[in-house]
Amino acid sequence: MRKRVLLASFALLCVARLSGAAPLALPGNSPIYFQFNNLEQVNLANNLIVPGYAPAVGTQGNWGVFNISSVQNGGVVSPHNDIGGGPTFFADDGPGGTAGQITGIFYGVQVTSANGTTATGGHIDLFWHDAGSDTITAACLAGGCASDAATVAAFTSGTFLARLDFASGIDPLNATTFIKSNTDPTTQGGSGHADSFANVNTGVTGAWTNVLNGDWFNTAFGTRDIRFSNIFFLNSGGQWNLKSNDPGRVFTAATVPEPATLTLFGLGLAGLARARRKKNQN
Repeated sequence: MRKRVLLASFALLCVARLSGAAPLALPGNSPIYFQFNNLEQVNLANNLIVPGYAPAVGTQGNWGVFNISSVQNGGVVSPHNDIGGGPTFFADDGPGGTAGQITGIFYGVQVTSANGTTATGGHIDLFWHDAGSDTITAACLAGGCASDAATVAAFTSGTFLARLDFASGIDPLNATTFIKSNTDPTTQGGSGHADSFANVNTGVTGAWTNVLNGDWFNTAFGTRDIRFSNIFFLNSGGQWNLKSNDPGRVFTAATVPEPATLTLFGLGLAGLARARRKKNQN
């Protein structure tokens, strides 16, 4: 009897451990509002190299690292067009805290105008860090981290969540413009804002790939999964050209449990049912 109970308990424990070790879960079929904090490099010659990150092959005009400081239950401001912020259900409490961290990198952006106000291409990779392995500090995000391979590695370790690809739609008259800003981001002492859309890359799967694939935003070139509105400030010192922050908005897709979760849950239920049958027979 004891052996059968232990078997069932072990199966249920596997489910519990899988759930406890999993990244932050996003609710399905819901408007979500993210707040990003970014450190960026930018130039108009498109000759920047990302140090130490294999997917970022070649050169680019803009790249950077970031953390997500909060995730909120948003509200629909304009159907299929905009989502506003709301109650926070995740807040980054830094190293030593209990929340964990969401970090990432964007890369591959190619500047397409002489004044730097339009760009094309680019990707965003998102990562989850459990509490205890979250190393990104407020001082780093204020510009204290070097623009080197060690910093890139810190922001791109952890559990892979999803890859986003910047996509057309922000300029309804130009299908090759993926990012559009109101001013040259390289202007000394300048600040401004930039807007863009992105789609989830379903060919590179992570824990958030399915839930972010909502196809909610309407554009002249089709539906998009995520919308960004970036506010940038020229960094007058340090190793980064820009510091910026922006909200990202998504209306998540309806989701189902991951296959591994379903399998372990089924094993737990099967173990309990078997133990109950044995008990009744005795």
